[in-house]
Amino acid sequence: MTKFRVGGTIICLGSLVLAALFVWALIAGGSYRFWAIAIPVIIGTSVVLGIGFSIGRLMAFTKIDESPEQDSQD
Repeated sequence: MTKFRVGGTIICLGSLVLAALFVWALIAGGSYRFWAIAIPVIIGTSVVLGIGFSIGRLMAFTKIDESPEQDSQD
């Protein structure tokens, strides 16, 4: 197997384990139910805010070279 396929297999297995833990936490109830919902929301919100920060930083600190003004001929 290539490294690419091994990596894909590991990602698939990890996803299945996390999905099983998520369902177990929802069924178990108690404080597990709260954290089963809260953790994915926290991660998702952090990712969206991180992307927004990255775009804002890129817009704020990118140098824009002024193009030479062209003489308009009437």
